[in-house]
Amino acid sequence: VSGPQAGLSGRPVGWDLYDNDVAVIDAGTFGVTYATGLMNICMSLAVNPGSGAITVVGTDATNEVRFEPVVNGKFLHVMFASVNASTLAGSLTDLNPHLTYATSTIPQAERDESVGDPRAIAWNAAGTVGYVAGMGSNNVAIVNAAGGRAASDVVNVGQAPTGLAIDEARSAVYVLNRFDATISVINSGTRAVTATVPFFDPTPQAIKVGRKH
Repeated sequence: VSGPQAGLSGRPVGWDLYDNDVAVIDAGTFGVTYATGLMNICMSLAVNPGSGAITVVGTDATNEVRFEPVVNGKFLHVMFASVNASTLAGSLTDLNPHLTYATSTIPQAERDESVGDPRAIAWNAAGTVGYVAGMGSNNVAIVNAAGGRAASDVVNVGQAPTGLAIDEARSAVYVLNRFDATISVINSGTRAVTATVPFFDPTPQAIKVGRKH
């Protein structure tokens, strides 16, 4: 990219990659601006109704580390971004604050507190409590407005949660578990699953059986 050998790549010296993570469209002019530099893969976003911030969840891979044996066990971070809707400046928070990334393996208890492959985010009306569905960890992480959480702020649900809806009148958070074909109902006060309701899933059996692989 730079330095005395940079020209050997055949690319312009000092080349860079676009990292446009969130496109913001002006509904009046259709002009497009971007929030940049947030993470590798943005999985879902929602506007915090309290602050108006654009919040994004996804993953950020350590692509700068070469060779699989080196990155074994430590190949990405699960991230939360909060973007100012006016300036498009963003701040980042690791959604697994209990992980130090110092070792390639950790005890099962710490794994159980982690959230992986986030696929949805939803906020309460005040914007003070957010819910993040972890498709890879089969749980829902509960965060504050800044994306922070305690390691214990997770609720185990069905397999592959990918959707969230909040019904504050009933103190309920509804979680769509894609692989289980169920809806988990979380009581927002006790943070416990109070019901699990199945729904029809037309996915072929061969696909269902193969998912664990």
